[in-house]
Formats: sequence, C-alpha cells, structure tokens
Amino acid sequence: MCGILFSLTTSDNVNIEQWETLKKINTNRGPDSQQTKTITFSNIVLQFYSTVLHLRGRNNVPQPVCENNNILCWNGEIFDGLSISLEENDTSALMQHLSKIDSKDPIKLLDIFSQIEGPFAFVFYQEQSKRIWFGRDCLGRRSLLWCKNENSLLLSSTAKPDDGLEWQEVPANGIYSIQLCDNNDDNKNKQEFEPVFIINQSLPVQLYPWLQKEENPSLPLPFPRLNSELPDNLSTELLETNNDYLPQPDENIEQEIYNFTKVLDDAVKRRVADIPFIDSIHSQPRVAILFSGGLDCICLAALAHRHLPLSEPIDLLNVAFENPRAQNANQKKQQQQQQQHTYNTPDRVTGRASVEELRKIAPERTWHFVEINVPYTEAMTHRNRIIDLMYPLDTVMDLSIAMALWFASRGKGEIDVNDTYVPYESHARVLISGLGADEQLGGYSRHREAFRHGGWERLISETQLDVDRISFRNLGRDDRIISDHGKEARFPFLSTSVVNYLCRLPINIKMDMRYGRGIGEKLLLRQVAYSLGLTHACRNWKRAIQFGAKTAKMTGETRAEKGQHKLTKSL
Repeated sequence: MCGILFSLTTSDNVNIEQWETLKKINTNRGPDSQQTKTITFSNIVLQFYSTVLHLRGRNNVPQPVCENNNILCWNGEIFDGLSISLEENDTSALMQHLSKIDSKDPIKLLDIFSQIEGPFAFVFYQEQSKRIWFGRDCLGRRSLLWCKNENSLLLSSTAKPDDGLEWQEVPANGIYSIQLCDNNDDNKNKQEFEPVFIINQSLPVQLYPWLQKEENPSLPLPFPRLNSELPDNLSTELLETNNDYLPQPDENIEQEIYNFTKVLDDAVKRRVADIPFIDSIHSQPRVAILFSGGLDCICLAALAHRHLPLSEPIDLLNVAFENPRAQNANQKKQQQQQQQHTYNTPDRVTGRASVEELRKIAPERTWHFVEINVPYTEAMTHRNRIIDLMYPLDTVMDLSIAMALWFASRGKGEIDVNDTYVPYESHARVLISGLGADEQLGGYSRHREAFRHGGWERLISETQLDVDRISFRNLGRDDRIISDHGKEARFPFLSTSVVNYLCRLPINIKMDMRYGRGIGEKLLLRQVAYSLGLTHACRNWKRAIQFGAKTAKMTGETRAEKGQHKLTKSL
C-alpha cells in the first residue's frame, strides 16, 4: 500500500499550503518511506510525492521511482501477469518494463497495464514522450482522487473535505494520458478518443477505456461478460431440500467445485504467501481476516491456512459496537427477556461459532479471534476523522460501513487466553476481505427478487449489473479507510482470475434461487466450504456489516434519516 500525490500546475498557481496538507494526510498510508520529485516545463510545474508501506519484495523501495528521467508513483501489487520474482519489488519491476517501451506507441504501455493481475492506482511520467499517464485498475480496488479545474490537476490517494478543493474519485474506466508539450511525436494527434477535459487551454486529458477485447484490443478487460447460456428445460419451480444439507452435486458440479476451489486457492496464496515479516519477527501474524464468521471470510481463512507456516497465528478481526439505539429498541421489544451482553452482536455470535469450526479443521493453527468492542463514546470520538477519510463519499450508509471497517482494521481488541480475556492488538499489515463474493455469486436479496420476478434471464441481468458496477462503488472508500492504519486490504474474490472464471461459468452452477435462503444464494461457494470441512458455516446467511456489527442507526443522525442521506460533521 502506498500514498500517491501528484500536481500539475502553472508556476503561478502552486499552493504550498494545500500541497503540504495533502502530503501529511497521505503519510499514514505509507509509514516506511516518503519523498518528493519536482520537474518543470516552461511554466508547467509537476510535483510527485509518494509514501510507501513495504509489503512486496525483500527490500523497501522508496517512491517516486526514477529511471532514465521517467518517474513512477505506484500503489498496487502485481500478483500475476508480468514476470516478477518473489524477491523483486513490484514497483522496481514495473518501472523496468515501462522504461523499455517505445514512447511513440502508447499501445505498448497500455498492454503492460492490461497484463497486470492485481489492484493498482498509479501516476507515470514518460520522459521521452513528455506524457503523464495515470489511472486505476479495471475493478477500482485502489483509491485515486482528482481535483481538476481550468489551470491545474491534482491527484491524491486521499483528501480532506474542508481543504477548499472539490475532489472526486478518478473513474476506474481506463488509463488517462496528458501530452505536456510538442515532442515531434508523429502519433500525438492521432487520438483514438476525444479529450475528457482540457487543462490550461492547451493540455488535453485523453482516456483509453477498459473495454471488452473485441471493442478495444489496446486495453481489454481481463474477463468477459457473463455467460448467458442456460441448459435446456431448466425450470424455475422451487425445489425442496433437507434444511441441514446442501443438495447433492452431480459429476459436472463436482468438477466445478474442484475448479473453483483451485482458482480461489491460488488467488489467496498469491495474496498471503510472501508478505515481509515486520522487524524479522517470524512469530507475529502477517495476515488478518476481516472476520464476521460468514461464508465468504471463513472460506478465505481456511484457504489462507494452507499457505502460511503453522507456527504463525492468523488474526480474525471481529468488530462489535455499543449501539444505544439498537439496545433501546431491543429493550422495548423484549422487556420480559434478559438483555443480551452489549457486544453480542449478530457478527460476534456467528464469528465465535465459525472460529470453533476453523479450530476443528485446523487444530494445529493458532487462530486469534480478536474481539474488537467499540463503546459508543469512542465511536463518536473518531466519527469526524472517519468522515474525512471516506470523503468524497458522504452518506449515512457510507459512514455506517466505514466506521465498522476503520475500527476492525485498527485491530485493537482482546483475545481469550485460557478462558481469560487479555488485551491484544493485531499488527498484521495485510487484511483479507471477502468483498466481491456476493456480487458474483448471488449473495444479495435483490438477486433472489430478480429470479422471483423474471426467472433465470432476469437473474443473469441483475448479476451482470453487479459485476459492471464493482469498479465505481465503494472500493476506493474502503481503501482510504483501512490504509489509515498503515494496512492494506486484499480481495481474493476480486482477483481477475477469479472474476474471469466466474463470468464464464453458467449462472445455475454459481447460484440456484429455486432453493431457499441459506442454500440457493452462493451455492457454489457453499459447496466449496462443505468440501473444506466447514459443514456448519456453509449454511450461513448474508448479513451486511452495518447490521452484523450494529453500526447502523448509531452514527449521530436522527432516526428519520436514511442510508442515502447526506452527513453533517459534529462540532
């Protein structure tokens, strides 16, 4: 994880105070090194600043990286696609690839980025062509914001809502390019697409979009549209099954359970297997799972177990909030019943049951079930900071989710040691998240509703819609929240290899809404869980984090406000 900050201004528009503020708020993202590089063309000033959280390769490589006067700010990982050894730093290896290409042919640069399997945001200055390139991966897994006006362009991994600037997410729809000056490039006017905006009346910002290969072979998406083929005579009639068991898979389904397990297992391995140890301490956990105890995260935990030394614990981060509104409502409804413990939220109950299942299938592993209990007063103390971090998103629902992620990723809680709870803080820098499973495998109630109203065809359309909008929903927000602690989220279900596999698979193998809740949604993943020995967790239902951790309806707004309503900061 790194922090990226870049500015393109004219010499009389440099705002030193704003620049220093942006440098400061990017530093939490990269505590291991920070530095600046500045270059000037006539009256154009280019400033590059990067902070680094060292998670790839043997040695920490400060950024921006400079080679042959090229400059690279990189916030990402290359898990596959480009040839990089485990000992090699991603940023250095990528710079070597970029420095070798012919600057007169932008297609070659785009080809490099299209090969990368992994999340990224970047800014790259190409000296020979005098071009700036920037963008995000096609799923938008890393944050990059921009503030653009007639005279300048600012790019930053994170920003503040009260800095006098208007920031927006850089759309994860392609790679952007700015031609800075005439370099006698014969191809410079042969633009494939119209400029999206113009800086200083003379600097067009051009977009090379991510598209399907047949639409744009220069920057193709690494996965196709969903397979829309359906078996002949596939009915929509509801099916019954024993509530204690999943339906028995046939030979074809058995093969896909094996195939999906293999693809997902490889994605997990690439994200956990070569993380540097902190201060060479090999007994401390390097990996933590954002752990509600649900189906997605327990599968990832079971797979991560395969690829880490048995001497190394794995942290399972489970967050619960003291929510006065929820407690008051509970007391009114259950006046005759004993009140539950404040932090016995739905995710805490599910989490405790699921960690016991992990301990049964992997008793040789130390599983730290980290109970992160957040008092209401502490949540309110950090409320404004979290609002700043999730900016430019600013709704009640955004805060409910962001608050749960911020406290979970901070990792301060307690663990049970011989029936005694002791304080514990997770120092794992890599957090594994199950995000992406629901969108692709039918985990939301809207998928079941689509099937109920329009059968298999409607279900395919709804799932395609979810896959299409992954890139511009909330991954940038989550990246900004989690990285505030100098940690990085990784998403195995959003490995482009996993997405590619699932897009090609017929819909009825991934999900089957003819079965009831707890079976039909994410059916393929349930069968994977069962094959891993998770015979109870394979039946867990979907629960949104704000309800599982009880952050909904506690963020300081009135009861009448809804999730989509705008926030106001407390004084």
